[in-house]
This record gives sequence, C-alpha cells and structure tokens, in this order.
Amino acid sequence: MNAAAPATADAPSLSFIIPTLNEEKNLPDVIAEIVENAEKSGVSDYEMIIVDGGSADGTVETAENICARNPGVSLVRGGEGQGVGSNFLRGVRVAKKRHCLIVPGDNEFNLDFLPKAASLLSSAAPPAMVVTHVENSSIRPLHRRIISALYINIFNFLFSTNFKYTNGIVVYPVEWIRSLELCSTGYSFQSEALLTAHRQGKRFVQLGMRMRPRRHGRSKALSIAAVVEVFLSLAKMRLAHKKATPSS
Repeated sequence: MNAAAPATADAPSLSFIIPTLNEEKNLPDVIAEIVENAEKSGVSDYEMIIVDGGSADGTVETAENICARNPGVSLVRGGEGQGVGSNFLRGVRVAKKRHCLIVPGDNEFNLDFLPKAASLLSSAAPPAMVVTHVENSSIRPLHRRIISALYINIFNFLFSTNFKYTNGIVVYPVEWIRSLELCSTGYSFQSEALLTAHRQGKRFVQLGMRMRPRRHGRSKALSIAAVVEVFLSLAKMRLAHKKATPSS
C-alpha cells in the first residue's frame, strides 16, 4: 500500500456508486478497475452499486450479468431523465458501507489514487472526505480544459474556497451525504456538496488523480445542456450562499 498517513488496522468500508447511461462496453472495465484497486488498497469490505439512468443500449443486461456473477454488485434502475447527481444519490440511499464515492461508468477515471485515500481514511485522524483533482488534464480537449479552469476559478472566487477541482471523484461519509438536501441534480451536485462541507468546516484532503481516454462512446459532460446546467447551478449556489451568509 502506498501509505499517505499512519494507518490503523481497520481499512475503510466503501460503496462504489456507478452511474451509467449507455455504457454497455465500458461497464465491465469499470468493475475490473474497482476490484483491482480495492485489492491494492487492502479494502475488502466494499460493494458496487450500478445506477442506470435509462440506457438504450445493452447496459442493463450487462449489469444484470455482472450482478449474477458477483453478489457484491447490485443494480438500481428507473432513473430515466434524471441527472448524474440524482442517480448518484439514488445509489447513496441504498449504500451499506461507511464511505461512498462516485465512479463514472465511462471508465475515464483511473482509481490508482485509492491506496492513498484508503490510508488516509484509516489513519488515526482521518479527514471527513477525500477530494480528487485531475493531474494529467492535457489528455482532455482544449475547450474542455478551458471550461473546467473557468468554472473552478469562478467557484473559488465566489465562495472563497481553494478547491483544485470539484467534479472529480470524492469520497464522502455515507451518512453525511445522505443527510444533505441538494438542489443540483446534474454534474454540479458535487460542487454543491463540497460547498456545504466547506461551510460546515469539514476537513478534507485533495489528492491527484489521473484520467485515461474514453475507449467507447462519447462524453456527456460537455453537452450544451450539461454546461448550461453547471453554470446555472453555480448562480443558484451563489444566491443561496448570499442568503445564508450574514451581512457585515
């Protein structure tokens, strides 16, 4: 294990929540990625929850076959027309472990940061959550890097935060994230959750994470609707933040 902090004997228990939408060809690789990195992390108490958002390809059938072969994997259906945030929270509602994290069904995120995260969560003074940021952003198209940089700089300016990234993989305490009433239903749900954590004074650690090119299909994160949703949610968060912040 690549220890990032003095570890105790108890490894964390994790619920890996996998939102999917037409990821038939990527899903088996996501499952293999989780199993491999959980083993490297010394994490044996974990589950995988596939949450389908109304796939029109063979994603559901692929998920059912995976579940039939592995009792540690379950499938939640019925999320047609809902955003990735809503589908993640549907997974949170049935999660049985202490911590949870989103693992996108496109298999673009490398989970080799997990040994460090597990070590931190097992330490004598664990952080409330682990927040990842992309280290190799150069593999992304230029326009996506520009939009991401613009977003995080506006976010940090508006809310006086210092996040490197808010739309990666975040390891949350299940009971905490389950207790939130988030307004964001799409890709910006994690920004809202992290802003709430910041306002509550939660301690978090930011870790680097690597990405890989998508092997099958096209990314949905930069559709016009997704980009509009993200920036509208930013405006809503700002309004809510101003109402909740006492004027001096």
